Amino acid sequence: MDCIGTWKIKEVLKFNENFERVWTDVDDILADETLEDSAKQMMVMQVIFSEDGLIRMVMPLPEGIPQEELDEALASGELKLWDEKTMLLEEHPWKMENGKLMYDTGMKGEVFGEAVSSWDEITEENGMLRLLSYRLTRV
Repeated sequence: MDCIGTWKIKEVLKFNENFERVWTDVDDILADETLEDSAKQMMVMQVIFSEDGLIRMVMPLPEGIPQEELDEALASGELKLWDEKTMLLEEHPWKMENGKLMYDTGMKGEVFGEAVSSWDEITEENGMLRLLSYRLTRV
């Protein structure tokens, strides 16, 4: 699978009123006037698979941030920019291994005293990539 390029969230795995996990179209979430803007903010995140072997998760800078506050966050390292209007949220290595698309979650842990790999598979579902609780579609 050719994953190189920019992807956006198309569906999110959410709980419905019966506490069942269901895929919900991101447009429906963004149209929900009962949700606060902060809850919708992550829904506009984009995922960039680069040829350099990194996945970069980026999103637009929130509107209304004073320039002074932005400059302080950049100077402290609390915030990194991808471009002048987009912030870099996370970076993770990715690779193809035995025909599977894998990414390094960065999580460390053990099960019954055995180290567990931090690499997890990104699967293809209905022509979309499944990453965590998101289904991504190519931009």
